[in-house]
Amino acid sequence: MKSKMTDKLIRSIISDPNKRIEISDTERAGLRFRMSPKGNASWLYQKKIKGGKRRGFKLGSFPLMSLAEARSAALEIQVQAEHGIDPIQAAQDANDLIEAEKLSQKSVKVILDIYIKNHVEQELKIGQSRYERKRQLHSALSNYYNTPMSKLSRSDLQSLIDAKQSEGKIFMANRIRAALRAFVGWAYKRGHIDTDVGALLQAAGKEASRDRTPTIEEVKTIWSASFELGSLWGPYVRLCILTGQRCRSDILNMRWQWIDFGRSRYEIPNPKNGRPHIVHLSAPVVKELTELKKQQADKPSEFVFTTNSKRAASGVSKAKLQLDSCIKNHWLRLGHKSSFEHWVLHDLRRSQATALAEAGFDEGVVDRIQNHVAAGSRASAVAAVYNKAQKLTERATALDAWANMVTGEHNNVIQLMEA
Repeated sequence: MKSKMTDKLIRSIISDPNKRIEISDTERAGLRFRMSPKGNASWLYQKKIKGGKRRGFKLGSFPLMSLAEARSAALEIQVQAEHGIDPIQAAQDANDLIEAEKLSQKSVKVILDIYIKNHVEQELKIGQSRYERKRQLHSALSNYYNTPMSKLSRSDLQSLIDAKQSEGKIFMANRIRAALRAFVGWAYKRGHIDTDVGALLQAAGKEASRDRTPTIEEVKTIWSASFELGSLWGPYVRLCILTGQRCRSDILNMRWQWIDFGRSRYEIPNPKNGRPHIVHLSAPVVKELTELKKQQADKPSEFVFTTNSKRAASGVSKAKLQLDSCIKNHWLRLGHKSSFEHWVLHDLRRSQATALAEAGFDEGVVDRIQNHVAAGSRASAVAAVYNKAQKLTERATALDAWANMVTGEHNNVIQLMEA
């Protein structure tokens, strides 16, 4: 109903709160007083925006807002509407500006955390890719954590790449560049930064071959650091070092049935190149395997390295990152001022081959230890069997010598006889 609303009229209405009542004010057109059956009273106002549509506004609740205050609020909206101003849209625009300002002030660390949670941990593969990307970004951007994301410049990012390049770490510099470009591009597409300042970042230059041969000192450092990895990954790394076999296909997938403790042999039935392969087990390797066997006494498995007894263990990449952290501490304690150069587990095979060659072992012996396909023409089946048998003792001698180089222990090494 319509009525000239007064304070007396409003009081009389709220005295009977058991029914829904709505009154339109004749003094201020569009203003209404509404009371629900539960006794909740409020002020409403409707007005057509000039050049636009009719809008409804909830002004406030009674008695927090009096009749006089409701009429005043309605008049304010009326004036704006008659000038083509939509108060709701104006409020939204103002709120958008505030939110945009807040967004622009979010720090690099805040946006980086969002990126890692919503992209890196959702889109990248579990393992090396995911952990490497997080490590690269946190390492590169740590000095910019408190900088507003909107203030991050291309020169800031380029300086991070150039710094790594000046250290001679071309490979790492280019990996950081790729990580920064991905992060900033993601942030730009989501409005966290106005310009994609990562798009034109310059590469550090042409990368040299990634082949790396850790020195004996470095191998010893890896060996020492491996004892901090625990009872699964520590032995895994040490067997990779001592046997010289392929870490994933030959060591991670090792089965107990392929190990002959009586003859100190590991017989791989289906190695990478498809030929049967016999690996001599030096004393330190036998010791590691014996301890691993004891650990499985209550829950036997066909796999040497396992976490659930059903399949070979997973998590090599994460273990490698933990190992790298341990290596860094060991390397610094040895007095080195430069960092431990990037390496991968496969590099250990190259270290073993180089060390044995320098110690005077025949190249053919080393090739057979690591199960390489020999160069030159293919030998006859009879000759291959003969050569394989003839080299087993020499291979055992070489692997014992290698174990001695790494551990510093004399493990019944058979001395290489002078020719």
